[in-house]
Amino acid sequence: MSKWAMEARARKLWLRGIAIALTLIVIGHVMVLTVHDVENYPGIDLRVRVVGARLLIRGMNPYYDFRHEIHPPHLRLLSGDTFSPALLLLYAPLCEFDWRVQRVVYFAVDWIAMLLCYVVLARIFPASVSHLALWIAFVALFIADFGFRLHLERGQYYVELALLTAAASVYLFRKTDAWFHSLPLALLVLLRPTYVICILGVILLHRFRHAAYALVLSALLFAATLPFAGIIDWQRYFTSIDGIEGELLQSVYSPTPQPAGWVPGEVLEGIDFSKSLTLDLEDQTLIGVARGTVSPALARMVRRFAPTASSLERLNRVCLLCAFGFNVAVMCCFWRSSRPNLIAIAFVFLAPLNLELFAPTRFAYSDVTILAPLMLVLAASLEGGKGRGWVLYGVLLLVGFALPGLAFHFDKHVPIVNFSKYVVTVAILNLVCCKEAWKSVRSTWARQKLPDAITAVSAVAPELR
Repeated sequence: MSKWAMEARARKLWLRGIAIALTLIVIGHVMVLTVHDVENYPGIDLRVRVVGARLLIRGMNPYYDFRHEIHPPHLRLLSGDTFSPALLLLYAPLCEFDWRVQRVVYFAVDWIAMLLCYVVLARIFPASVSHLALWIAFVALFIADFGFRLHLERGQYYVELALLTAAASVYLFRKTDAWFHSLPLALLVLLRPTYVICILGVILLHRFRHAAYALVLSALLFAATLPFAGIIDWQRYFTSIDGIEGELLQSVYSPTPQPAGWVPGEVLEGIDFSKSLTLDLEDQTLIGVARGTVSPALARMVRRFAPTASSLERLNRVCLLCAFGFNVAVMCCFWRSSRPNLIAIAFVFLAPLNLELFAPTRFAYSDVTILAPLMLVLAASLEGGKGRGWVLYGVLLLVGFALPGLAFHFDKHVPIVNFSKYVVTVAILNLVCCKEAWKSVRSTWARQKLPDAITAVSAVAPELR
């Protein structure tokens, strides 16, 4: 090896070491911030699921109206419960422990789940892709994102959904169809029913046995919850979602009065649940935009098309149906693919996120659910060192890291920038997936036309002789 080549290799290793060191510094900084948050803030959203689990195992209603029914401190909700009974049951083993113990345990679980997301997805990244570039994107777009800090401070569970999505993506990419490979997808459907559309995507990717196992496992897991959460609890769960959606629709046009004597935060079990990170959360749904949580100008624009609560509800339902139709159309384009590629798999798990833009509520702490689709699209785009892939890489870092970072640093236009970050990122990923779907359709047409052309030439050839 020449001296010049050795120097170039040493320089490359040096730069690689610096990049890895910087990402580790960022992770350490975020960890220090989040440890501070856990010590000073109680995790107001975690309490909903813990108290819901306590109520379920006692045979009580975990979806009661917390503003009108006053329960003992140990069983008192401070916000509406919109989590599935299956999810609440996952919190049952620790629900009677001291609150501080639970807070630390679930904080550690969230951090481990976040790091495992990359470890799991790295198993199907193409060999020709720079894993360092993907690691930098993972740290910048997700660990360094304020949404992840907010997720840990509130005590949310979306990181676990991201890990299940990553595992489901890996098993879907492989050709083996063992029943336990469908378990992550079945858990996703049970914990968050919007992911049921992913099973349709799996069917359209010719993985019929994988989809069948997922459906059977979902049914079995659902049956396993019935001794603790009966059919009535599942009915209450869906009723609770409808009720909250109705309240939010009404609040767009007239403020909802709070019951006399009700306060949004209390000291319960020795913990002050009135404390949380001080910021205005933007609701990233169509209803949230109409409520003005993102921008007054956008709210006025939506209200111009929907001047009443009923018209806004109809508009939201129409948009939801359009999003569903779009998802199905793109999935159908991948029907003829010889093997599921990374972008096709990414769209399977991007589809439920398209639908959630028209859910009752959606906040920044759930942005982590886009982790697997985004990383898979990046990996596929960077395969072979494609120039357009690096352009996409730069755009996503700009939209997802640089601009929100500047907005938070200068405290300017934070809601609109944070909202735009998520919506633009989802739009970019959908465009990349649509392009790949169109290529799949064109290649299918080409394969169909080629035999016809050969047959036509064969028929004409004797006459030419």
